[in-house]
Amino acid sequence: MAYITVEMLEEFAGKFPEDGAAMPAVYASAATDAVARYLGYDPELREYTVRAWGDGTDSIALPAPVASLISVRVNGREQEPEGWEWKKNYLSHRLASGQLELFDSGTRLEISFMGGYAPVPGKIVTTALQLANLYWESAGGNLAVASTAFADTGTRVFNNFKEDRFLEQVNAWRIYNA
Repeated sequence: MAYITVEMLEEFAGKFPEDGAAMPAVYASAATDAVARYLGYDPELREYTVRAWGDGTDSIALPAPVASLISVRVNGREQEPEGWEWKKNYLSHRLASGQLELFDSGTRLEISFMGGYAPVPGKIVTTALQLANLYWESAGGNLAVASTAFADTGTRVFNNFKEDRFLEQVNAWRIYNA
């Protein structure tokens, strides 16, 4: 939850409850959890170690976007960092010939890397703040409710809140396959 704080949420919402109020922290935590579930990873920069088996392709899907590579072991042997490259959350090894190495199904890989972002992109932070604010607003039970009055038939009430509507803003940072 470090990438959004209670203070940030209070400023974003324009609400300043008494000191010690616990619920804003709950809303911020719930929002960052929702963003992480949607993205498929926690967007804050942290270290990962992944053990994987080759699948006959030239890349390995990792559980978060790669910021930097720490180490790679192939079949138990430490590899030199030269030639290893990544795009978002895919790691590949370019051979001296220029071709990408194929990782056969018997190939064991152990990959340590820094994944996520530092700082977390503003759009992800803003999306988490929007969700936390919506959770806070829902405390009164009227989250995204609109009503329409009709002359002869009364009133209709519609609930328009859908988390995905807000989460879709961060699709560019989402991973689907790890």
